[in-house]
Amino acid sequence: MSGYTRTGMDSATLAGIAVFGALAVVLTTISQALGLNFPVVPYLQFDLGEIAILLAFFIFGPIPALVSSLIEFATLMAIGQNVAFFGPELKLIAVLSSLLGVGLGLVLVRRTAHPTVGRAVGLGAALGLTIRAVVMTLPNYLLIVFLFGGLSGILGFVSGSFKLIGVTLTDSNGLVLVLGMTAVFNALQFAFVSVVSYGIVKLPQVQNTRAAGRRPWIVTYLQKKP
Repeated sequence: MSGYTRTGMDSATLAGIAVFGALAVVLTTISQALGLNFPVVPYLQFDLGEIAILLAFFIFGPIPALVSSLIEFATLMAIGQNVAFFGPELKLIAVLSSLLGVGLGLVLVRRTAHPTVGRAVGLGAALGLTIRAVVMTLPNYLLIVFLFGGLSGILGFVSGSFKLIGVTLTDSNGLVLVLGMTAVFNALQFAFVSVVSYGIVKLPQVQNTRAAGRRPWIVTYLQKKP
């Protein structure tokens, strides 16, 4: 079974979307409560909610993962979570760019002679974190320059943390360094999410518990030759 019918998604897939969309919101809220901030750029926060979205991708497929991310985005907007300026919007862009990389990785590995879940996740994670880091540079640049009025608008938040690693921010290097560390943060965030999600998908309990009689979507997808 593919998880999709001629008239749309089957009941197991719809249930998976609801469960993982809700789980993403819960994990994001927990992340904020725990204060999992990136030490070098403290206004950036690691988010456990993306684990649920990537699991939806691996287990049910790209469309359920996309819908789950939109559910999380709409919920965060409605309840006021992730309250930093444009937080939910930036999070959605980051998630979608990451999923794009994962999808490309799966397509490429599927075309090889011996596709495996490990290789697909590894390449997908590498492409996902690279695309995410590049894509997120532009909106973060625009946010700093136009919303905060340049480096001076965030200097109070980041200068102390940069000094702890032996770096002094100046007008000439500050913006580049902040954007560079923002890219590092995005790469670390998705690398962590990919490792955790892959570890969960590889658990025997997940492999042997087949929703609606089928294996995780990523396994079925890689077994089908293009």
